[in-house]
Amino acid sequence: MSQRRQRLYRRLDRAERAAIERGLDKNRPARAMARDLGRSQSSVADEVRRNRTVTRGPGKGSRVESVPEGACARLRGWPHVCNGRDKRRYRCSMPFRCEYSAARAQLLADGELSAARRGVDRTEEEFESIAAKIRADLARGLSPAQIADARSSEFRAAPSTIYRWIERGYAGMSNMDLRRKVGYRPRRRAAPAPTPHGPERSFSAFSALPEGEREAACEMDAVIGRAADRQCVLTLYLRCCRAQLCPILSLGSGETT
Repeated sequence: MSQRRQRLYRRLDRAERAAIERGLDKNRPARAMARDLGRSQSSVADEVRRNRTVTRGPGKGSRVESVPEGACARLRGWPHVCNGRDKRRYRCSMPFRCEYSAARAQLLADGELSAARRGVDRTEEEFESIAAKIRADLARGLSPAQIADARSSEFRAAPSTIYRWIERGYAGMSNMDLRRKVGYRPRRRAAPAPTPHGPERSFSAFSALPEGEREAACEMDAVIGRAADRQCVLTLYLRCCRAQLCPILSLGSGETT
């Protein structure tokens, strides 16, 4: 199961993109191609939609950013491209066409990886403006995911990217700026166990005695160790002379050692 899960989340390679292109040329459904590749159906559909290129119309040869109004309905749903309609290529009257090519898709994917490794693709002034907005949102208690969603129209940055900027200390930001929620459950307090003696032998009853009787009293307590031990320590405290005796008793015998 772990090997299959690891395969699902690795990047598509050149051979898999070529298999997707062949499947599109044969008008195969996304579910069938995903099953053959060991991928999810959404991974195949997202790959086609993300890396399709314009073959007719404005921006020819570039990645399709958005499908224009009046385009073929085939481009708005699966398969999102004009592959598989080669027999009608020269009779298609649509002014806009796009196709999926494994070679071009691989170049686009490699370009994204190369750009991601260069770091922050912004000028110093632009990044300082973005960082100021992020700091203001952090001061309001927003999380990086909320910042990325709220500021999507102003700058494009994934929540993981904002986390990375904060962790690396860009523009004076730090992890201490992140709002952390600490949850806890109230501790269950057990009810006090009943004592074997009555209230007349309690400490409150002893405190109510006259001072002379309290000074002449002898305080006694027993210390029992582990369950396997057969001995205990009896402490005797004589209040009149401030002396304490600690004899060791054998449990159940009443004998001292």
